[in-house]
Amino acid sequence: MYANLLARSLVLFTITLVFGLIYLPASAEEINSGHTGEISWQDPGQNPHSFIGTWIVQTQITNCSGMTLQNFSKLLSINAGGTAQEVSNSLPPSQRTTGFGVWQHSDHANFVYALRFFRFTPTGTFASTNHAKWSVVLDGDDSYTAEATIQVLLPDGTVAMNLCGTETGTRMMIPD
Repeated sequence: MYANLLARSLVLFTITLVFGLIYLPASAEEINSGHTGEISWQDPGQNPHSFIGTWIVQTQITNCSGMTLQNFSKLLSINAGGTAQEVSNSLPPSQRTTGFGVWQHSDHANFVYALRFFRFTPTGTFASTNHAKWSVVLDGDDSYTAEATIQVLLPDGTVAMNLCGTETGTRMMIPD
């Protein structure tokens, strides 16, 4: 019985090896022809991955009636695979966590990203969860403008405030 199982395993291994050797040259040919699955930086607005990168961002938060509540800078990282991270100087680090989120391509030069982060009082008590949804328009290779709807939720989940935002972003580059 053990010999029979060993023989079957050897046959399966041989079949797998043969199919692997047949497929390998086709895979190498794809790689040499330039179809590697890598994300391209060319054709912003046409390439759904052109938003990927790290952005230096200036943000303005309003009460949605035009009254400015806050201006600050942030760094926004848009990652392949649809995830995003953001850090800002809007509050001391002890009062605001890094924002984590997701993004997607809408059409042409339009993208959407959504972030969530936690806020704390100066004494360290959990104060709120902020949800922000940003609608982005790429303005070329290396800049964008965006508008947001933002909800501030109390620890029990009730909505404390609805806010709006605008921002401009510039792609971070390696200096010359």
